Amino acid sequence: MSPVWGLRRAVARRFREPAAQAGDPGHAARLATYLGDLLEPYALGAPGGMAGGQSYGEMAAALLPDEPVDALVLAYDIPDVEPGRATATWLSHVCPGGPMALSVSDQGRAGAHTALRLLRDYARSGTYERALLVVAEQSALPYEPGVPAEVPAEHCAVALHLGPSTVQVARPRIVRGAGPHDVVDLLGEAGDATVVLGGHLAGVGVKADRVVLADPAQPMTGVWEALASVDGPAVVADFDPALGYLCVSAFGC
Repeated sequence: MSPVWGLRRAVARRFREPAAQAGDPGHAARLATYLGDLLEPYALGAPGGMAGGQSYGEMAAALLPDEPVDALVLAYDIPDVEPGRATATWLSHVCPGGPMALSVSDQGRAGAHTALRLLRDYARSGTYERALLVVAEQSALPYEPGVPAEVPAEHCAVALHLGPSTVQVARPRIVRGAGPHDVVDLLGEAGDATVVLGGHLAGVGVKADRVVLADPAQPMTGVWEALASVDGPAVVADFDPALGYLCVSAFGC
């Protein structure tokens, strides 16, 4: 089969310990000041620090490839333990190839699908063909949220290595204002592809030979962690109830 742009491999890792700098009192003070300034306009609860928090820089660095890439994108939702840093940009100088780097945040579970669509279009234009997408979340909130928030049980990161492959990535679809059961029509007949469903899509009656339910304790990384263990064609579907996003990305279908 001729190579196309797609998924070369996916690697998942859970991080059992907090970030190296999370126990540093000086760092905690800087983080509290940064978060206080960030949250004040939104009248959210005062920051309480992130003693158990992770660093997306540390998590992503543990998953960096040993071969050059053209683009590095980080998709995350919960604020980083490192105040004021654009994590992906700070990693670009240590990532082989010195890639273009950016982050996608504040899109919840749709963030990784948005990043996939962006990277796919970059590759189709002839730029940034080899890419690394890191989807990460940490099990700590530094503030009292204004609305109920799904906080993961563990720190986790998943790296999707993208580039010339036999596992093509179809154009990701993101539908706003849909409901969980709309995924049935969005997926159609999955055929022999494994369907990986996020926790909020359990029990929706998807037509597929094999369905894998992602770990519901990992709201953002769950479906991507499950994808890393799937052999053959796969479709990843997730729903973010807070934002109303229904997302589907297909691999090798």
